[in-house]
Amino acid sequence: MSPVRMFHPELPAEQQIEVHERAVPHHQAAGWQVVEDPPRTTTTTTKTAGGRRRRKGDDS
Repeated sequence: MSPVRMFHPELPAEQQIEVHERAVPHHQAAGWQVVEDPPRTTTTTTKTAGGRRRRKGDDS
């Protein structure tokens, strides 16, 4: 079982907790809601003129 991130609508959005999967019903009863993970994005790499690979957005 993996940890689950949760937030409470009456608290600031950045104030989240991480609880054990089995504890989710207990926290939901107290008003906590599960954080939906955003879709994972893939990072692309490109070769520079010297053959060195760099991550997209890397200005070095």
